[in-house]
Amino acid sequence: MIAALFLLLLVLAAAAGMVAGGISNGKKLRRRVLDQFGRRPQEDYPLEDIPAYCQLDSAPAIDHTTWTDLDMDLVFRRLNSCQSSVGEQVLYAQLHRLSPPARWEELLAHLEARPQEREALWLQLARLGKRRGGYSLPEFVFSPVECQLPLAPLYPVLAWLPLACLALVPFLPWVGGGLFLVSLCGNVALYYLGKRRVQGDLDALGAFLSLLSTCRKLENTLTLPAQREELRAALAPFRPLLGRVPGTGVTGGADWELCREYFRLLTLRDLRVYRKAQKLMAAHPQQLRALFESVGAVDMAVAVLSFRATLPQWCRPVFWEENTYDFTGLFHPLLQEPVANSGRFTKDVLLTGSNASGKSTFLKALAVNAILGQSLLTCAAEGCGFRPGPVLTSMAVKDDISAGESYFMAEVRSLKRLTDAARLGGCLLFIDEILRGTNTGERLAASQAVLEELHRRDCLCVAATHDRELTWRLAGAYRNYHFQETLTAEGVQFDYALRDGPANTQNAIRLLGLLGFPQATVRRAEELAEQGEERP
Repeated sequence: MIAALFLLLLVLAAAAGMVAGGISNGKKLRRRVLDQFGRRPQEDYPLEDIPAYCQLDSAPAIDHTTWTDLDMDLVFRRLNSCQSSVGEQVLYAQLHRLSPPARWEELLAHLEARPQEREALWLQLARLGKRRGGYSLPEFVFSPVECQLPLAPLYPVLAWLPLACLALVPFLPWVGGGLFLVSLCGNVALYYLGKRRVQGDLDALGAFLSLLSTCRKLENTLTLPAQREELRAALAPFRPLLGRVPGTGVTGGADWELCREYFRLLTLRDLRVYRKAQKLMAAHPQQLRALFESVGAVDMAVAVLSFRATLPQWCRPVFWEENTYDFTGLFHPLLQEPVANSGRFTKDVLLTGSNASGKSTFLKALAVNAILGQSLLTCAAEGCGFRPGPVLTSMAVKDDISAGESYFMAEVRSLKRLTDAARLGGCLLFIDEILRGTNTGERLAASQAVLEELHRRDCLCVAATHDRELTWRLAGAYRNYHFQETLTAEGVQFDYALRDGPANTQNAIRLLGLLGFPQATVRRAEELAEQGEERP
């Protein structure tokens, strides 16, 4: 009696410890999640697994060159406060698209007006988390490789055969006992043989089943009717899998985990769940994609609201048919202390100015906001409007030694993408330091010809150059703007402000004198510059 009472007390103490631990962990999770909203993400993490879902799109709207030119991996990190691997992957894919998700603005407005609901949704997504197997979900779900499991059609019968044999023991002890051992050994062999073949998929299967459970929780929490219906419809074919949690082996030697492992082994449970999931996924590919996108969209929406809260100002872009880029207080979202610029580009633009004066950052700010505006309806600006369309860049060109391709050849290939796209019209084109990989005479001639061709197309082109000759050669086609710097005794100062007209300073030569070159050298450089800039 005393021993039984002592055992009961131990069980109750263990249960109380588990409950207290669960409450403590829940509080920590809640504090961690809610503290992230409205703060710039600081977490450092590898990106190699996150693009897996995006790579399923055969022709993304933002090509690899533009993505690389604009450092969009850094922009993604700046946006990414998603709580789940699914949200991260959907956000990464969405940044490659140039149209927002269905009812996106409605979802954002709904969550912005209901902070408590938003917090509850984010907590549920945090419990889905960025678990092992979550990043392999796209391959498992959308590109499955079915494994042939031995005797798979007999699994439902074999699962209960040991228990049926046990029922025979009171009546036929030797027969029942013998059949029980045979069936048990057979199931053990089938379990480990099958598990060896699908072990790599079991983690992804566990993540998929957790995704289904999270989808149901989001459906019950979200009060936006259209989004709830979308979640419900996507989940409907997979409801038979709810509550199924496969095992991934014994962890830590815990007795409870050991018992669960024996139960899964005896009933072939993991393998049966795996087969059922494979059949349902193969039968409902559209609902599968909708399920992944719907859950990811909720996580992504809260992340976008958090991103907006970190900006000094933001706006929803205005889209129009006019080939004009109009912006007020526009800046690059990656900058800690950005300098905002305003302007209205009603025709193609040529930017001039010295190195580090702000040309490249401004070009990237225009392009990045054109992408964010179309994909997430969010611009880092006080006001922003443009004609929606493809965004293409030619900026961070690099030569390819392994392929034997020169820098100039790489530049030409990069620009060819833009001229090909421009023939279809409606593009936003951004070029930094056009054709700098060749001699001055040919560079000017080729640059002028390419920019004239782009001007003839129904596109908006903004190009930056150090060649001031282009400002008068293209004066009728391109509007000139510039950035400038101020030289003082202490050095060079930049204000990064956009100014009308072409750059007319020669600070590069003045820097020679500032840094100690002989005055004769500086005067000679000025004379040569004046001779070289004489118009024909």
